[in-house]
Amino acid sequence: MSDNRDKILKFLIENKDRSFDQNELKKQLFPELNKDQVKEFLYKIIKHKPNLMKVYKESSIGILSVEYSGLIDDFLKNGGFEKIEQDIEYELVKKAEREAKSDKLMDLDLKLKQFESKIGKKIVVAGIIITVLNLLVSFLTSEFHVFDDKQSTQMPQVKKQEQTKLQSKLKDSLN
Repeated sequence: MSDNRDKILKFLIENKDRSFDQNELKKQLFPELNKDQVKEFLYKIIKHKPNLMKVYKESSIGILSVEYSGLIDDFLKNGGFEKIEQDIEYELVKKAEREAKSDKLMDLDLKLKQFESKIGKKIVVAGIIITVLNLLVSFLTSEFHVFDDKQSTQMPQVKKQEQTKLQSKLKDSLN
């Protein structure tokens, strides 16, 4: 699809010898459009590239005349307005892709933070359980150790008493 602004510029190249206003361009290039629409194309060219065409002062009755300038040839060789529009569209697509990737990254980052939060809570609970178990094991170990100490100290006393009784019985039996 050719840009209407490029059609005007090509027409000016083909007709370098004179100027044209929106009425003549309408008749030659755009019979289906009205003169104000054609004038709007001229304004768009002037707005984007003010020195691209020779532009004459608009008359009091709204006639805008333009003429070929040597800058038009290179501009069209470089793709003209169609290339500019394609570049703009390409940039919009790239921007949309970047935004989509950015949104996806933010979504993944949020999911990661949620996952880390869940794991963090589980690690805290596991740490508390391990601490409680460690305290329980320490307590039970110390209790059994104290009990073992009491038994080992009691055992010799019982054995001593038994030995003393045995010795007295032996003495008695010898007597």
